[in-house]
Amino acid sequence: MSNTKTSSLKSQRYEIRIAGAGGQGIILAGIILAEAGITQDLHVAQSQKYGPETRGGNSISEVILSDTEVDFPQSTELDVLIALTQLACDCNLSEMKEGGLVIVDSEEIRRVLWEKTISIPFGEIARKVGEERTINIAALGSLVPFCPLIDRRALTRAIANRLPPAKLEVNLQAFDKALGFARRLKGRLKDAVITEEYEM
Repeated sequence: MSNTKTSSLKSQRYEIRIAGAGGQGIILAGIILAEAGITQDLHVAQSQKYGPETRGGNSISEVILSDTEVDFPQSTELDVLIALTQLACDCNLSEMKEGGLVIVDSEEIRRVLWEKTISIPFGEIARKVGEERTINIAALGSLVPFCPLIDRRALTRAIANRLPPAKLEVNLQAFDKALGFARRLKGRLKDAVITEEYEM
């Protein structure tokens, strides 16, 4: 998926990877993020990888956003990794950019070998809104305060375009709850930085 329109934004290439287990809606989350970028006239590249099992196996969705043409459509250094399982976290940290941000599910991930890390209870958020399958949309909400190229309205429009109307309200509730968590944590991010590894 790509867009070749010229953007007025001055930000450079921004690499985001969402990783988790098959069945968590990882691929859909990446598609929604990419479509949000396109509606903002960004240049976008989106790709995905599946594990050996459709449900429960490792799943990755990667989105590259840029204000200029994306000359190489695969990640070189991740600016943000959103990891929803311990395996997904462990397998993807090696591709992080120095100073990049790792966002993890506090219920699933206990150890992160990365200093700039925040922990959000995605699973709890999904259960509280009454639909566990909103975890992928909650993950997208957590990205908004940390990605300078994407705004909330663009993402919520893309969510509305992809989800059935009957599921939209509950997903947007999860999205906004995670966004609120992320905004609060952004202000305290320096306090969450550990020099070598983050134990939860």
